[in-house]
Amino acid sequence: MKLRKLTAATAAFVLALTAFSGCADNGNNSSSKTESSSKAATESKAEDPFENALYGDIRTEFNENLDLSDYPLTKSEVPADYSLKLEAEDGEFIGAVTALDDDSASGGKFVNGINNDGDEWKITVDVEYSGFYDLVFHARSSDYKVNNVLADGAAIGDLTTDTSGEFQDIPLEFIFLSKGQHTISVTKNWGYVDIDSLELKAAAHPVTEQTYNVTASLSNPNADEHTRMLYKFLCDVYGKYSLSGQFVDGGRESRELAAIEKNTGGKQPAVMGMEMGGYSLSSQANGTQSDTVERVYDWYTYAGGIIQLCWHWTSPEGYYMNEGDHHWWNSFYKENSKIDLDKIMNGEDDEGYEALMKDIDNMSEVLGRLRDAGVPVLWRPLHEASGGWFWWGNCSPESYKKLWNVMFDKMTNEHGLTNLIWVWNGQDKEWYPGDETVDIIGWDIYAGKREDNSQSGRFADMASNYSSEPKLLALTENGCVMDPDKVMNDNARWLFWGTWGDPFTVTGGLVPNDEYTSFELLNKAYNHERVLTLDELPDLKNYPLD
Repeated sequence: MKLRKLTAATAAFVLALTAFSGCADNGNNSSSKTESSSKAATESKAEDPFENALYGDIRTEFNENLDLSDYPLTKSEVPADYSLKLEAEDGEFIGAVTALDDDSASGGKFVNGINNDGDEWKITVDVEYSGFYDLVFHARSSDYKVNNVLADGAAIGDLTTDTSGEFQDIPLEFIFLSKGQHTISVTKNWGYVDIDSLELKAAAHPVTEQTYNVTASLSNPNADEHTRMLYKFLCDVYGKYSLSGQFVDGGRESRELAAIEKNTGGKQPAVMGMEMGGYSLSSQANGTQSDTVERVYDWYTYAGGIIQLCWHWTSPEGYYMNEGDHHWWNSFYKENSKIDLDKIMNGEDDEGYEALMKDIDNMSEVLGRLRDAGVPVLWRPLHEASGGWFWWGNCSPESYKKLWNVMFDKMTNEHGLTNLIWVWNGQDKEWYPGDETVDIIGWDIYAGKREDNSQSGRFADMASNYSSEPKLLALTENGCVMDPDKVMNDNARWLFWGTWGDPFTVTGGLVPNDEYTSFELLNKAYNHERVLTLDELPDLKNYPLD
């Protein structure tokens, strides 16, 4: 996942997020505006708190009749005590895959050799009942490894092994299989995994109506009215719809939105994702000038949309490398950073602690501009920590959680940011900082090219194993857009998705790209009755709180 981030983030910092000054085919700068719209835009501009804010067509019509009735969950026919065990050596071997003898394996043999591209183990299963299953692999590895699990050729999740070197049960939870014959297979991601057996069992942690009944209050009890309205709306639609989402570099003028409009009959995402790394103190010290805040204000105030913000936090001055292949602008990666977060958070590096606090203070001032303008945001800092590729994940989970909670305290209590809905996606429950400082739990999934599965196993794991009470669950980043029919049928009803830009939506920052999501599926998703787009949102600035 590193290279995909590097291109987008570098472009954002070095080009100051102004690469796209306008798109001829997106309609935002059309001369066909009505006289009343132009007048409204002019009047609004005079009162605008952002001197350089954008002014396009002002959205005046909102969905006042959104159907918020419950959308029935798919019921499972699988008996609670159902179990079917399959020995790995009875499967089909492709490439270098082979069966080896081992007395510790349940059948005296195990499968080995899923180490190279093209290697595959697969087995055919006769499924008796339509419903939800846990696929329990008895597997091992001598190191932490992640490999691909597919059903009928479509990616459905991961087989993740630890460092124990011993065979153990590893479940992939909550997978929907219809009655009939199916093929389950494992292919190489990292490779080097041994498989003893596969057992199909009735799902132990089913997704239920209670999963979507989120009653938790916002983590900030002093959240302002617009923020509470947005959160109330998110809770109301959860389980009934998914909100379409897209990361962009240029706000409403971005090529990503132009590509989506072109291939969906004029639709736009409900949730716009943008990058705040240009406001890091080291980025500013090296000449970055970001207009993300202005574009965020424009999207919420004039387009009526929702904002997700992430922060590729460049290391503070004195803590980044800037020679050879190491640069300040990619110092959010651990290999380009001198930050030792364990030492900083346990008191061994006071200078480093103060540098991080100054950056948090500075970012709080930036986010405070949005608070003062009445703009709520989905705030997603310190993301993907457990992956270990960012400096904030190159540490123990305890140090990470300390930093998260310090940031929460400073931004919420010291700086009075009442406009933040806190989105956490550390990608591992050991890194979860606690229900008190998290409003939405997110996950970033890059499943491969044209892999449109719902990832229900990941959804069910998040729903049952992370928080002590139901939380909103979101697909905070993705490569492929999921098929909405599968999302609804599999009861994995992600609150929103956030497709990354280049190369997943456009190529080279310019050309619409269907390599990951076909234009046919993109059009289906944006026009699906259970997916909300920008034009289908209600007036979020006046959403009822009762």
